[in-house]
Amino acid sequence: MLLQSETGRHRPRHRRGPLGPALLFLWLVLLTALPAAAPAETPAVPAAQPWRVVLIRDWDSQYPVNVVREKALRDALDENAPRVIEVYPEEIDTLRFSERIEGEYVDFLREKYRDLRIDVVIASGNEPLEFATRYRDAIWPGASIVFDGVIDGSLEGWKRPPRTTGLTMALDVKGAVELGRALAPGARRLYVVSGAADFDRFYLGLAQKALRGLEPPLDVRYIVGLPRREMLERVSRIEADSIVLYLTVLKDGDGQISGPGADTVGQVAARSKAPVVAAIQTLLRRGPAGVSSSRFDVHGRDAGLLVRTVLEGADPDRIPVKADPPPECAVDWKALERWGIAATRIPGHCAIVGHPLHPWEAYRWQFLALAATIVVEGALIGALVQQSRRRRRAEEAAAARRAELARVSRLSTLGALTASIAHEINQPMGAILTNADAAEMMLDRGTLDVSKLREILADIRGEGLRASEVIRGLRRLLSSRETRSVALDVNAEVAHALHHLALDAARRRVRLVPAFDPETPAILGDPVQLQQVVINLVANAMDALVSASDFLREVRIETRAHAGGAEIAVKDHGPGVAPEQAEALFESFHTSKPDGMGLGLAIVRNIVEMHGGRVAYEANMPHGAIFRVWLPAIGT
Repeated sequence: MLLQSETGRHRPRHRRGPLGPALLFLWLVLLTALPAAAPAETPAVPAAQPWRVVLIRDWDSQYPVNVVREKALRDALDENAPRVIEVYPEEIDTLRFSERIEGEYVDFLREKYRDLRIDVVIASGNEPLEFATRYRDAIWPGASIVFDGVIDGSLEGWKRPPRTTGLTMALDVKGAVELGRALAPGARRLYVVSGAADFDRFYLGLAQKALRGLEPPLDVRYIVGLPRREMLERVSRIEADSIVLYLTVLKDGDGQISGPGADTVGQVAARSKAPVVAAIQTLLRRGPAGVSSSRFDVHGRDAGLLVRTVLEGADPDRIPVKADPPPECAVDWKALERWGIAATRIPGHCAIVGHPLHPWEAYRWQFLALAATIVVEGALIGALVQQSRRRRRAEEAAAARRAELARVSRLSTLGALTASIAHEINQPMGAILTNADAAEMMLDRGTLDVSKLREILADIRGEGLRASEVIRGLRRLLSSRETRSVALDVNAEVAHALHHLALDAARRRVRLVPAFDPETPAILGDPVQLQQVVINLVANAMDALVSASDFLREVRIETRAHAGGAEIAVKDHGPGVAPEQAEALFESFHTSKPDGMGLGLAIVRNIVEMHGGRVAYEANMPHGAIFRVWLPAIGT
C-alpha cells in the first residue's frame, strides 16, 4: 500500500517492527487528547465600502452660516443612505492665515489623505472652491467636486473643472434695498456697511454691481474697512430718513476678527437711527429690521442631495450649475417696533418673525378648524340621521315592493294552476253530490237506515274538509302576508309544489320526474314561498320544452344534502340560455319570452336570498338548463 505525502508523491509504507503496537497505542491516546478541530467558519460577506467626503469650509465652523448650512447638508447626506458616509471637515481659514503657508498646508493634506480614497470634495464657498479646483488632483485624485455657498454671479470667467458641479446662492442686494425702501419710504440715502477682510471686499464688490442698477437711484455712501469704534461712531450719525445695508464685517480696519460670537450687526443696528437691512438670512433676529436672502438650510439640504446623487453614480459634468433656492423676504417684528415702523409698510410677500400674536391670530386656524370640525360633524350627524331614515324608508318600500312582486308572481302562476285547482275542487264536490244523490234515493225508496246515513254524512264531511283545505292552500299561495319561517321538510314542500303542477304538466305532455334524497336536511323558511320558487322554476322549464320532441319533454327535480344545506335542482332539455344572457337572468324585467314580464326569476332570487340562500344557473349539456337553489340547513 502507498501513503500520499504532503508533496503529493507516494512512498512505500515502512514495515511495523516490534514497537509497532505500542506506538499505535500512543498515537490513539494523542488523538483522543487533542481537542476537536473547530468547524470551518463561513466566510463573511464583505461590507460595502463607506463613501468618503471631504468638506472644505473657509473659516470657523461655528459661524451661523456654516452651522445652519452644514447641519442641513449632513442631514440630507445621511437620510436613507445605502452606505455609511464618512465626512472629513477641513478649514483653509484664509480669514486668519495668509497664502504663504498654502504650500505647507497642501503637503500636509496630501500626506494626510495619501492612503484614503475620497469620493467627493464639498467646497462650501468661493475660496474653498478655488482651493479644491487647484489641488483636488494632487490631494484627492479621482474625487468629484460639489460646491455650495458660492455667490451667484461670482463665477464669471471661471473655467469649470472636470467632474465638478454645484449650487450657487443669490446675493439679493436689490431685494434687501427694496425692502428698506418699503419700510422707510421717504429715504433718499443708502449707507453700506462692510469690513476689511478679503471676503468682505469680495462681497462688497458684488453688492456694488447690484447697486448700480437701482431705480430710482439712491445716494449711496459707504462705511467700509474702518476700525470697529470708528465704524459704530459713523453709524450713530446716520440720518433717520436713510437706509442702512449691512453686508459682512469679518475683520475691521484694525485687523480685529469678528468671531462666531461677535454681535457686530447687533451693535450696528443698536446705534443706527435708520432701519438696517441685510442680504444674509442668518442675520435675521440679530438686529436688522429685515432681510432678503436665500435660506441657508434649504440651500444646504439641496447641496446634500446633490452630493448624494453624485455618490450614487451620477456624472457631475452632466449636472448643470444653478442658483438654489430663490431669495425670500422676512422682517423682525421687534426690530420694526424699535424703529417705529408701522406694520402696514411690510410688503405682502414678506414673512414676519417674532410677532407676539393675539390668541385669535396665533391660533386662528386652529379655532377655525375646530369650528369647522364642529359644523362638519354636526352636519355629518344630521346627514347620517337623514340617511338612516331614508334607508329605513327605502328598505320598507323595497320590502313592500318585493312582497307585491311576489304576489304578482303568484297571480301570474294562477293560470298555470287553474286546471289543477279545478280538479282538486271538482273531486270533493263530485263525491259530495254522489253521496247526496245516494241518500236521496234511499229516502225515495224507503230503504234508508241510520248506519248507512252516518256513512254518507261522514263522506260528505270529509270531502267538504278536503275542498276547504284546497281553498285555504290557494288563499295562502295568493296572500300578501309577511314571511312565516318554520322548519320545513324540503322533499315534502317540493312534492306539494309538484302536485299543484301535475295537471298543467299533463296538459303540456311534460313528464315531471322527482328524485328526492332522503338525507336532505330540514330548512327554516316559509312553505308557500318555497313552493312558489319550485313552481316558478318548473313552470319555466316546461315553457322551455314547448317545441321539444316527446322524448325530451321531461323536467327532472332533484333534492340532496350539499355544503351544509339543502339543494334543489330543476333540469330540462330545452334550448338553454345564450351565454350573453346568462348574467342577466335574475334581473328584474329581463325575459326571453314574447309575453313574459321578466319577474319570475328575479322573485325567485329575492325569495332565496331572503332565506339566506343562493340560486344559480348552469348549462345542462349537451343542451338544456339547470337551476340550482341552495338553502342553509337549520342550525348552520
